[in-house]
Amino acid sequence: MRLVFALLLVGGYCSAQEWSLERLFSRPYAWGTTPQRLVWSKNSNTLGFLWNADGNRFLDLYVYHADSRRLARLTQLEGMKDDLWLTKEQRDDRIQRHEPPPAGLSEFVLSRDGSLAAFSYKGDLFVVSTQGKEPPVRLTRTRQEETAPQFSPDARRLASLRNGQVVIQRLDNGQLWQVTDFTEPDGAITGYRWSPDGARIAVSVRRSRVRQMPLPNYSGRFVRAPNFSRTVAGDEPAETDFFVVAAEGGKPLPLQLGSWGSKAYHGLPEWSPDSSKLLLRTVHPRMKRLEILVVDAKTGKARTVVEESDDKWVFRPSSGWSPDSKQVWFTSERDGWAHVYRVPAEGGEPVQLTRGAFETYTDGLTFAPQWAGDWLYFPSTEDGPSERHLYRVRPDGTGKEKLSRTAGLHKGLPSEDGRHIAWLRADLKNPFDLYVNDHRVTQSPRPAFQEYPWPETRFVSFPSRGDGKAVAAKLLLPPGYDPQARGGKAWPAVFFIHGAGYATSVLKQWGSYHELRFVYNAYLANRGYVIMDLDYRGSSGYGRDWRTDVYLHMGGPDLDDVLGAADYLRGLGNIDMRRLGIWGVSYGGFMTNMAMFLSPDTFRAGSSWASVNDWENYNAGYTGERLTTPQLNPEAYRRSSPIAFSSLLKHPLLIVHGMVDDNVLFQDAVQLTEKLIQEGKPFDHIYYPQENHGFVRDETWIDACRRTTEWFDRHLK
Repeated sequence: MRLVFALLLVGGYCSAQEWSLERLFSRPYAWGTTPQRLVWSKNSNTLGFLWNADGNRFLDLYVYHADSRRLARLTQLEGMKDDLWLTKEQRDDRIQRHEPPPAGLSEFVLSRDGSLAAFSYKGDLFVVSTQGKEPPVRLTRTRQEETAPQFSPDARRLASLRNGQVVIQRLDNGQLWQVTDFTEPDGAITGYRWSPDGARIAVSVRRSRVRQMPLPNYSGRFVRAPNFSRTVAGDEPAETDFFVVAAEGGKPLPLQLGSWGSKAYHGLPEWSPDSSKLLLRTVHPRMKRLEILVVDAKTGKARTVVEESDDKWVFRPSSGWSPDSKQVWFTSERDGWAHVYRVPAEGGEPVQLTRGAFETYTDGLTFAPQWAGDWLYFPSTEDGPSERHLYRVRPDGTGKEKLSRTAGLHKGLPSEDGRHIAWLRADLKNPFDLYVNDHRVTQSPRPAFQEYPWPETRFVSFPSRGDGKAVAAKLLLPPGYDPQARGGKAWPAVFFIHGAGYATSVLKQWGSYHELRFVYNAYLANRGYVIMDLDYRGSSGYGRDWRTDVYLHMGGPDLDDVLGAADYLRGLGNIDMRRLGIWGVSYGGFMTNMAMFLSPDTFRAGSSWASVNDWENYNAGYTGERLTTPQLNPEAYRRSSPIAFSSLLKHPLLIVHGMVDDNVLFQDAVQLTEKLIQEGKPFDHIYYPQENHGFVRDETWIDACRRTTEWFDRHLK
């Protein structure tokens, strides 16, 4: 019997190995492509979304007519060519060899009646009927880029941004006019919104220049270093003003901006349904105070209806209007958890509509709350932070109702009248797919998806090594591994650290926080590694205190959480603690390096991808929240930066980075590499000349995963 059992284990292991990295990470992916950018038309039940039905990268535009249950594909753009779209760099045949797979559409808009869709592709404007019977009509063919199209409420005009200004084109006769004229040194428009009555447009205007930095590219015949906009730690926010201007053009009306004026962080104003007011969120430059303003659209005068503060950094809420324009809803952490409140538009005491030890906010896994008809719809973690469900409540706080039923993640988006709900649903065995009400609209996974032996998931928790707070985690189990078994084989383990800091990975969802990274973790599990994936300090879904515990010390309490996970594995009695590895991307790469340096005897090998190694190099918004500025808190930056502790490295570290990364700059990898060389430390590196922060080429994923796998196999097996 023992021999038969051993053969079964070996058979399962070999079955998994039949899927090479080339098969897993070559498009079309077995798990397909998730529908994205769901948008309901305002006055009809037409749902627009972006998708690739074949599991490839290129996104085309689809609509689903909910009343007739009809799906229509509106675009087939991948084969569309125009020499006018080629940049000077793209005409370099050497760079053309390294062009990434095209991404397709990234945005679109629907007319209020749902009859038309508009989008910008390659800097030109297109309009298409949502019936799907005719190809899109190209409205522009220019060297200048037209972006961010928006229909007027009557769908007779289409606005867009051209050269930093708002222009409008009539769709019946093609007449085109420029609405705004904010010339230097006034700045350029960074966003705009039509008023619901179509008479005016609200615009945001950047008054001060953002720091310009070079981004070298070595792939062509000559090295290019074009500039791009990028802040660094300690930079002040760009000075921004807001105006209302008539749709026909004219003198702009400036809007009051609250206590801190234009030198603050602002959201784009949102019109009230009756077009009389605008809602504006503004955050103090030091990020510890926030105001939500209601601005009179005729006078420009503002009044503060919500004030928030936090001695660490303020939570940035969602907010919006009631259908009658008399109430404002917003989310707040004022009781320690993100909950929904409402307040009269003229000001007053906010009324809390949800309460409890759970979150009701948008974190990338959900849509923002929405007031539709007589209900406020909101996402919630009430069933636990590993799930997302859609609820609704009446504006007086009564009648709370859960609308999603099964375990997993449910991203629900109600139509404007509340008659239909679009769902992105996923669970532990199924990737996200689109449903409207109970009707399945898309089938994203390919037939081969069910053939792969996806590892079993086990949810666990344990105390942090530092303060003993409970840390949520999940294990991906390799074939033949039983967490309850004692004695016998001692298994190697690899820790995966999710990116972004404020995100979450411990989810009852196939693909979890990031599909490609989840698939690689599954591949490692099937090679015999126990995978530990945890929601360390700062992760979303666990309340205000968990969110802010990394204040002034990233790589402090969150690293203690990682080390608590190591203590948990030691307690299982079947993990070889001499064979622990760790890897992650972005913030996960940063945490990998902190763990390898500050707990050098815990992990025997690490692979850090796109890691921040010195927070003084990173952008001002993220660092300003968590570390304030280098001028105010130089010690916080030092103790939070891996490069300060690289001399403590004992075991092999693999550094992986894209050379044209405009998020975590390549200089972070270069500076750490140089320091490790000087210190004579055991490391290796691989740099990808044409990759940005998130790798998009199949060959890059295959190569990076192969190198990381070989790294772990060499040092852990």
